[in-house]
Amino acid sequence: MCRAFPVRTGVFTVGPLAVGVAQSFNAVAHGANLPLVAPIVAGMVVYSVLVTNYHLAMFRRRGISQHVD
Repeated sequence: MCRAFPVRTGVFTVGPLAVGVAQSFNAVAHGANLPLVAPIVAGMVVYSVLVTNYHLAMFRRRGISQHVD
């Protein structure tokens, strides 16, 4: 999927993870309360996993439907 759709993979898989890491570094750098930032980071990770699984399923489905036709 990375080779077939590199932009989509980057935006929906790597992008949310990068935002979560950036939020963590920002919280540490500015002395924010980490328990308040942790749910945001966890949400970004969960979002990335769910959307990546969805895109993988659609990618596999398209591959199967192309072989059946």
